[in-house]
Amino acid sequence: MVGTRRASVRGLALAHHLAGQLVARGWTVVSGLALGIDAACHRGAVEAGGRSVAVMATGVDRTYPWQNRGLRQEIDRLGCCLSEFPAGTGPRKFHFPRRNRLIAGLSTAVIVVEAPRRSGALLTAEFALDYNREVFAVPGPVDLDASRGCHHLLREGAHLLETVADVDQVLGCPGSGPDGSADRSGPRPAPGSPARWIFDRLDLEGTRRDALRGRWPGTDQAWAQGLLALELAGLIIRLPGGRLARKVWRGD
Repeated sequence: MVGTRRASVRGLALAHHLAGQLVARGWTVVSGLALGIDAACHRGAVEAGGRSVAVMATGVDRTYPWQNRGLRQEIDRLGCCLSEFPAGTGPRKFHFPRRNRLIAGLSTAVIVVEAPRRSGALLTAEFALDYNREVFAVPGPVDLDASRGCHHLLREGAHLLETVADVDQVLGCPGSGPDGSADRSGPRPAPGSPARWIFDRLDLEGTRRDALRGRWPGTDQAWAQGLLALELAGLIIRLPGGRLARKVWRGD
C-alpha cells in the first residue's frame, strides 16, 4: 500500500481503515515507512494487530523519517523492517526508486491510495505491472491533485478499490486458490521475471549456484535482483557446497 507524503485528511483515514481491514483478512501490509499514506497504512495494520513490513531506503539501523521512530518499533514487534542497503546508509534521492521496486516485488498486489500524477507511488505501480502484480487504485475528489495519479491508473486498467471486497473479488483470501480452495503449491515468482527463471530451475535437493549462473542469459544486475527477490520472499535456501534449493512450503 503506497501513496503521497502530502496526503489529505480523507486519504490518511482511508489508508488507515483499509490497512486494518486487510490485515483482519490475513493479509500483510507492505509499505515504505514514509510520512503520509505509507505511515497511515503501517499504523492501521499494527493497530489492528496485523503484520506489516516496512521497506526502507536506508540501512536497517537507521529510521527515516525520524518522526516514524515509534511506528517503526510497532512494525518490528508485529512484522519487520528490511532494506537492501548496508548498515549506516543514510537516505539518498536515488534510493527511493530502488525501495519502491522492492515493495512491488514483495507484494501480491499494489494498492495506491492517494498520489499525484508524478510520484513514487505511481513508479511502484509501474514496477508492479512489470512483475505481473495486480494494481488497485482508490478514486478521490476530481479537484484534488493527489487523486490524479489514481485516476490515471484507473484509466489505464487498474482495479477500482472502494472497499476491501474489491480486493477479495480479485485476489480471493490469503492462502486460497482462484476457486477459493486452499492453495498448497506455495507462492511463486511472477512469470517472465528473473526470479521465476531461477526458481523454475531449482528443486528441493539443490542446484549449484555457479552452474545455474552460467546458464543465465541475462545481465548480472537482473540475476542479482532475481536472487534477492527469492531470498526476501523466503522461497529459496542456501545449502552447503554453494547450492541453492527451493524452500519447503506448507500451507496452513
